[in-house]
Amino acid sequence: MTKNILPDQIENFGFPITLAFSKDGRAYLSERMTGRLWQVDHGKQVLIKTFPVVPLIGHHETGFFGIALDPDFERSESIYCYYTAGTSEKDFKNRVVRVKADGTGEMVVLDNLPAGVLHNGGIMAFGPDKTLYVGVGENYVHQDLAQDVNFLGGKILRINRDGSIPEGNPFPNSPVYSYGHRNIFGLAFHPTTTKLYVSDVGPNDNDEINLIEKGGNYGWPIVKGVAKDSRFIDPLITYTPTITPTQSVFVGNDLYFGSFNEGTVHKLTLGGENFAQVVKDEIVYRGKSLGVIGVFYSPDNQFYVVKPDRVLRFTPETS
Repeated sequence: MTKNILPDQIENFGFPITLAFSKDGRAYLSERMTGRLWQVDHGKQVLIKTFPVVPLIGHHETGFFGIALDPDFERSESIYCYYTAGTSEKDFKNRVVRVKADGTGEMVVLDNLPAGVLHNGGIMAFGPDKTLYVGVGENYVHQDLAQDVNFLGGKILRINRDGSIPEGNPFPNSPVYSYGHRNIFGLAFHPTTTKLYVSDVGPNDNDEINLIEKGGNYGWPIVKGVAKDSRFIDPLITYTPTITPTQSVFVGNDLYFGSFNEGTVHKLTLGGENFAQVVKDEIVYRGKSLGVIGVFYSPDNQFYVVKPDRVLRFTPETS
């Protein structure tokens, strides 16, 4: 009898985005198109809540994106969720809310985040300091404002669990932690250094994997890729043509991230001082093109990929 938390495959047609695991063996899944939040346990899906995502048709990137479990989830039963709310493009906005694992007790934590038909970001992660980091896209329309620390798009935000501003943020009374980003779609903390690594999607070139510094400016849209400009922090590695790097996870000192364009999972072996250099980049999972929205690692030591219509368990290829 298998002891895996999830089955080999879950078919899910609401465009799943994020998979989150609790320490006690529960798993949670977000659906972008439907706004549905699911609990998944050994093949059984239980609908917890449906968020009122903005009702758009045609090509768009709005909906229900990231979920993050409270660092003390087994006690608090709190789940943080990022979604696009509103009735149309005229009034839509991105929002972070907190709900209980049974779908009750919804509370708005962060509201009125810039929303766009494209480039909403929406991936979140709790840091080792138990503050919440939120990646917000520059909403495509206001790309230049990624350089403006008073505009919350094109940023990584850092907040307390109740939505207040933590001590130590780089800008007074602001949730902004770093800026000059385009459309962040992956955040992962190194288990030893506790440094934050992010996937930032480029335009037609220069997808980036960045090591985040507090208050750092990552250049968009003034520069992209390795600019060697002292005003900006260069990425660890770039990809041209673009591969669309997605959600990521550390397993040991290795960073795994998905590629939507390739339908693959990359493994970055990191080295050097503070693991700030890419020693090796290898593909350890190969699916069909236009596929992987994120890679995840469960408490029972299993790898999963989330794709637009399903969740799959996989074993990384070895070179």
